[in-house]
Amino acid sequence: MTETEPATAQEGPDRSSGHLDRDLLQAYAARPLPRAAAVLIEGHLDRCPTCRTRLAPLMEAETMLSLWQQVDRATDEPARGLMERCALRLGVPEHTARLCAAMPSLRWSWWGGAALLLMVAVAMARWADSASGPLLFFALAPALSAVGVAAVTGQRFDPAYVWLAVSPLSGLRVVLLRAAVVQMMMLVLSAVGAAGLPLPLSCLFGWLVPSLMLTAVCLALSSRMDAVPAIGLTLGTWLVGLTISYNPDVVAGTRLLLPEVQLAMAAVAVLAAAAVIALRDGFDRYGNQGWTVPAVGRED
Repeated sequence: MTETEPATAQEGPDRSSGHLDRDLLQAYAARPLPRAAAVLIEGHLDRCPTCRTRLAPLMEAETMLSLWQQVDRATDEPARGLMERCALRLGVPEHTARLCAAMPSLRWSWWGGAALLLMVAVAMARWADSASGPLLFFALAPALSAVGVAAVTGQRFDPAYVWLAVSPLSGLRVVLLRAAVVQMMMLVLSAVGAAGLPLPLSCLFGWLVPSLMLTAVCLALSSRMDAVPAIGLTLGTWLVGLTISYNPDVVAGTRLLLPEVQLAMAAVAVLAAAAVIALRDGFDRYGNQGWTVPAVGRED
């Protein structure tokens, strides 16, 4: 429809002038119209600069601002996922919730796969005839925690690393924040799975210290190398430790649940955490080793 094209509906342009009358423009500017009328009016406004010019003075500043804000949100702001909405309802700041929700380790597909692996491990532990049946669970739970954390320490797996490059937070703070979120969720998932193991209560949480140890070691390595070799070295060492500690005559077929071994792993976790703090500058390097630019004006 051109400026002089006659109207085709009662709610449309005036037949004699080919333009929208003032009353119709005022009604459109002041309050919502029926959908059919609004569509027809907007279609004419899209093609008629004269009517757009006549409409502009009728629109209040607050209305225009509200409309532009709606357009900005619809075109620029990503839709909030379930994780982000839950975090916001718990009082988490918006920028922190968005930063954490963008992690690949917080995708439902990742957690679904982790839950499935742990369920298989629990099922094998319950149906196994040997005492070493739960060993698979105690091997998988710490490994999955480390893998989840490794996925948030570099741009190889993290599609949101560009955001982090301009984040006012230091690289270490971002890493620790995201690692804490992954650890808490993995803690809940592993605890639920451990409740199904055919073991005494004193042994059900034998995976906790190894999980913290592997996570701390992986973070320390990630400060100086890419996430892939870091998690590869961590899991390779973990596999060697599982092989050495295997003993079919003890609970779950591994010495990892013995108090002295748990204390040794706790000591390694503390040392690795200290190394993360000492090597924190590695998380502020842009490239394969991290995602942030040099720490200028950042919060340490």
